[in-house]
Amino acid sequence: MGKSIFCIIIGWSAVIIVLVLYNIFPLLMGKEVLLEIRPVDPRDLLRGDYVTLDFNISHYGQYRLPYRDINVILKTDENNVADIAFVTQDNDKSLEKELYLKGTVTRNRIKYGIESYFVKENTGREIERKINSNSKSYARVKIAPNGKAKVIGLELNKEFNK
Repeated sequence: MGKSIFCIIIGWSAVIIVLVLYNIFPLLMGKEVLLEIRPVDPRDLLRGDYVTLDFNISHYGQYRLPYRDINVILKTDENNVADIAFVTQDNDKSLEKELYLKGTVTRNRIKYGIESYFVKENTGREIERKINSNSKSYARVKIAPNGKAKVIGLELNKEFNK
């Protein structure tokens, strides 16, 4: 009886550790880039203040992509701002040397799983106002070698010298 309970505890502990490591992998191993953003919404009553981010790279022109799960290969400029180089459905093995994001096509948009960014309480509306100004704003994102990403900060009203 004691041995089976020990095995159950070890099994559940392993599951929890794997889930935590899977979610922090982009933060530990990821390459940091900036993605230009457009906000949508600043508040959720149950979860607190957050900004829903709409990335420029979420819109792939007027073309309809013929598949659902894609890999968006990124190119960065001299300011480390990333943009779409091309889109593929190739597997991870062929993308080993590429900087890419895993995405899911929904209608005419690509979702990356990083569209919500939680902020300090009572700051969401102010952040949305700053993002909606005429200056460009960016999300600071870490992208892991497996295409998963995490938003680690926002760069509001940022202008780069070209």
